[in-house]
Parts: sequence; C-alpha cells; structure tokens
Amino acid sequence: MSDRTAPVASLDFGMKIMAAFQKSMSFAAFGAATVIRADLSAVRSEQFAAADRGEIEAVVHELLPLDEAVLAHQKMDGGEVFGRIVLTP
Repeated sequence: MSDRTAPVASLDFGMKIMAAFQKSMSFAAFGAATVIRADLSAVRSEQFAAADRGEIEAVVHELLPLDEAVLAHQKMDGGEVFGRIVLTP
C-alpha cells in the first residue's frame, strides 16, 4: 500500500460513498463521472499501474461457488457484504 492518500473533495462526497458501501454497492475506481473527460485515460492508466505495483488491492468478502449466485445477490441486497463476492466455477 502507498503512504499517499487522496483528500476527499467534501464531507458530503465522503458520506455518499460510505452510504453506498453500507448498501454494498460496487465502485469501479472512482467512476467516469468523477474524472474530467480529458484526464480519464491518464487516470485509468495510473490506476492500472498502481494495481500492478501492488498499491491497490481488492476487498474480497467471500468466495462462493457459482451455483450459489442467488445467495450472493441476497447477501449483497441485504447489506451483508463489504467488498466483493467472488463466484467460482
């Protein structure tokens, strides 16, 4: 992990993210809507490079077999999950 942290734009933005996490919503990076379109390619490149360097890690809540996909959705809908549920073949 990097010692660098990015400041949150506003308390309102931070509260929205926390509320979304509590509902087990997923975010891919920051989402295209939060990055200036002209900078989007550079931001994505840096995110992939940071992941390659091991500075970004996925949070995996649980591994489930594919035949338990319904259970995975129920857990996500019920707010029981922080991170990702990975379905395996």
